[in-house]
Order: sequence, then structure tokens, then C-alpha cells
Amino acid sequence: MKTDSAFERFYMSEAKAVFTAVYLMCRDRELAEDATQEAFARALERWVRLELQPWAAGWVMTTALNVARRTLRRRRAWPIAREARNPDEAVDLWTAVRRLPRRQQEAVVLHYRMGVPVREIAQILGCREGTVRTQLGRARGALRTLLEGGTDGD
Repeated sequence: MKTDSAFERFYMSEAKAVFTAVYLMCRDRELAEDATQEAFARALERWVRLELQPWAAGWVMTTALNVARRTLRRRRAWPIAREARNPDEAVDLWTAVRRLPRRQQEAVVLHYRMGVPVREIAQILGCREGTVRTQLGRARGALRTLLEGGTDGD
């Protein structure tokens, strides 16, 4: 199959961000690589329709996240952080983020870790900007509760 140079440019400009977002969601490098490649393979199959769409990058991001979620659902649980050596280390921010509902996890990773603006997150997740802001607010509240115990009033 001959690869379109426009697709190659698209892949080079978006692959790292897609991989990073999926990896931050699942903390599994192999799964993140597989999901990223699967999403771009699907995009290549549809490239004639996707090439000129302004939302093509969001489509690939959503597809990769969906592939990872399906795989994780089959596993029945998020992977446990392996790097923790004692109970205090196990309770970190990203462990807490993985305990949030799926949409809140996605919004947090995309916005706070990847720096994606609320408007683009809304396009990626297929919802309104207000919904993204609500999910981010709920996530902050849940994380505050999960991580509390240190200082009050940040």
C-alpha cells in the first residue's frame, strides 16, 4: 500500500501526543503503543475522508483512547502502579487520577498533562465545553478528597 505524504506528515505531527495521552491514562507503554498504532491504522484506512477534516487529530485521539479502554475493560482493572515501594509512595496524583470516572480521567489527562484547551477536549470527547469544565471541576474536587491529608486550603 502506497502511503500518502500528507498522512505521513499527519502521523509525525500527532503520534507523540496520542501516545502520551493514552500512556498517561493507562500507564502501560505496550498498550499505549498498540492503541496509538491501531488508531493511526484506522485513520489510514479512512484517510480519503479524514484528510481535510479539521477534527482528524481529535478523531485519532478518541479512537486510541477507545482502543485502550476496551483493552482495559477486558482486563477488568487498571494496572497498579509498579514503581511504588511503600504505601506512602502508592498514593500519588496519577494513581488518584486512575480512580476517577473515565470521562474525568480523560479530561484531566488531556487538559492538565497534555495542555489541550477545553474547546479541543470537547471536540475529542464529543461533548460541550461546559461539560468538559464540569468534568474538570468534579475531578479537582474528587482529587482533593482523595489526596487530602496533608495541608488544608490550597
